[in-house]
Amino acid sequence: MKVLGLFGSPRKGGNTELLLEEALKGATEEGAGVERIHLGDLNIIPCKECLACFKDGNCIILDDMGKIYPKLLEADIILFASPIFLLRSHGLAKALVDRCQALWARKYRLKDPSLGKEGKKRIAFLSPSEGRKEKKSLKGQSSR
Repeated sequence: MKVLGLFGSPRKGGNTELLLEEALKGATEEGAGVERIHLGDLNIIPCKECLACFKDGNCIILDDMGKIYPKLLEADIILFASPIFLLRSHGLAKALVDRCQALWARKYRLKDPSLGKEGKKRIAFLSPSEGRKEKKSLKGQSSR
């Protein structure tokens, strides 16, 4: 069993990393092989929506995403963690998801028979939540 942990936060050592590390620790304890990728350490350019991947299933952008595609395909389980900024995942995580358009094109547009032989993948999205027990009052503070 191969588990791929994707850290989609720019901040190392924060709540997102702590949360994903706990999940990966559990996978390791169950005997899974675990690999970690910190998206903040990589150069992943956002999708240009040029649709070049519809021709042959390959993205024309040459960056670190080329190293991640095979790992996504090899993993049995993908644990993807990102903080939520303004009601969506962080930009690092969003760029990776959007660049998976090339894998979608390979499988569904080009009907690549090699995709899907690995079986169904399990993917979990993990996101920490900040809960405040005590709210600060603005009463009496000047707005100047």
